[in-house]
Amino acid sequence: MIFVLVSYDKKILFFIMILRSLKIICIVVLKSAILIAIFRKMIEKDLYQSFEHNMNLSFCVVCLRNYSTCNTFDFQLDYKRHADYDQYFNYVSMFVLSTIRLINILVSQPNHKIFFGALEFKNGIVVHTVAKVSGYYNSSKLKQMINTSTYIDPTVLENELNLILPNNADDYSLYICSKNDTNSYSLKYNILSSVIDDKNRNNSQLWLEAWVAAHFNAEPVILKILNGYRYAPELYGTCNQVNFVEDCGYTLQYYYHKLNLSNRLLVTKELLKLALELTDGTAHPNYSFYLTDLTADNIAIQLDETSGIIQSLKVIDWSDVIIVINDKYVPIDDNLMVHVSEHIDCGLACLIYSKEEICKASVSDHNVYAVCKEFLSIEGRLLYEITDLDHSQQIQEKEIQELRLLMKHCLLHPDVQWKKSRLDTAKSIIKIIEYIFQQDVYNNIYIYS
Repeated sequence: MIFVLVSYDKKILFFIMILRSLKIICIVVLKSAILIAIFRKMIEKDLYQSFEHNMNLSFCVVCLRNYSTCNTFDFQLDYKRHADYDQYFNYVSMFVLSTIRLINILVSQPNHKIFFGALEFKNGIVVHTVAKVSGYYNSSKLKQMINTSTYIDPTVLENELNLILPNNADDYSLYICSKNDTNSYSLKYNILSSVIDDKNRNNSQLWLEAWVAAHFNAEPVILKILNGYRYAPELYGTCNQVNFVEDCGYTLQYYYHKLNLSNRLLVTKELLKLALELTDGTAHPNYSFYLTDLTADNIAIQLDETSGIIQSLKVIDWSDVIIVINDKYVPIDDNLMVHVSEHIDCGLACLIYSKEEICKASVSDHNVYAVCKEFLSIEGRLLYEITDLDHSQQIQEKEIQELRLLMKHCLLHPDVQWKKSRLDTAKSIIKIIEYIFQQDVYNNIYIYS
């Protein structure tokens, strides 16, 4: 009898201990939830104040669309877009969050140069938008240039601009060249004339804003040049130091390990098409554009909500670009002097190139090489099922084996045996990917994945 009572008491004590433990857990979870909710409100307030600060600065860098850009729309911040609440603020997941991860969440800071939201125009149209703060910070010297230069004689406009804002090699400046000229005043002046419409040709203030932008915030100028191009976001307008551009979706980096093989093949095809079109004059008949910072963070994609298939792929950072002037559309053939990029293995997000060599050539394979090195190499792992020998050697389809060899050829310095440039190799890769989709060959890769 005594034994039974003792055993019963132990069960009661054990049950009480469980209840106390659950109580402690509930208190910790509740306090954590309150703390995170407070911190989220702090982030939202800080985000709003930062956005308001940039919007209220009186110095307008480049209002290339119109002078009343700030008054033609209403921008509402999307706080949910700034934080992945499903991952960081799901209170249920607090049971499994480690202390280190929680600390990382609490000390993380929002990006005060990029703001996600919705833009509503006066006509009622609402579009998802990214508000991007200029790459430089407000400068009293630049403000003084704008304020003191109330009039520029249009007949001597170029010389006037040179005196007001000397040419420089700032990190955010527009880099433009031709075979015989590099980053000169006249080249910048000519390219800016293409983004200012005829009715504003003699508007000295607009020219001054464009000239400042070419030196300190080149991205809106490039987006104006590429207006309507499928791989570039639309520029909705600029207000003070904030550029409002199309929200093109989440970055490729975000989707990198979430996309299935078919979507990754589509991404590969689109990236190579982008590389060729920026090179051969398809993007713009007068210019070739060479991307010097082509990484997964600078590419955005959108997926169809129903099918999950990629709808669009766009470059979302155009601040690091070499622009080469072309006399006309550049057909890629054997008669052109093609600049061949040397393969230097320095890891991902590392691209070694020569601006001078790219500018001197008729055409460069730089864009194609950048795609192959960053995404199609073994380290890039966009198509790891094909680039990894352990996978690809087991796959018997000749198209897959040929694709692997072409991707290797695209990365390494072209071999004389191939008698193919990287530009031709890119076209061949695109054709094979299209054939793979037509024949459903990619389904066989899953067997060995």
